[in-house]
Amino acid sequence: MLFNNVTLRLLGSDDFPAEAKRQAARDLTAAAAVGALTVGVGDRYPLDEIAEAHDRVDTGGRGRVLVTVPQ
Repeated sequence: MLFNNVTLRLLGSDDFPAEAKRQAARDLTAAAAVGALTVGVGDRYPLDEIAEAHDRVDTGGRGRVLVTVPQ
C-alpha cells in the first residue's frame, strides 16, 4: 500500500452518535430482509467439532465457518 500511495482511515463505532448507529442497524436489517446482504458460507460444524472449526479458520480458505449450536 505504501508504494501505491494508499491511505487507510479506520473508524470505530465510538466515533458515531447513537442515532447514526441505530439508523445503520435499521438500514442493515432492511437490506438483509430483502436479500441484499449475503455472507459466503464455507463450512458448517456441529458444536462438538469446535476444535476442527478452529483449525479450518486457521488454515484460511473461502467463506465463513459456521458452528451449529443445539437449542
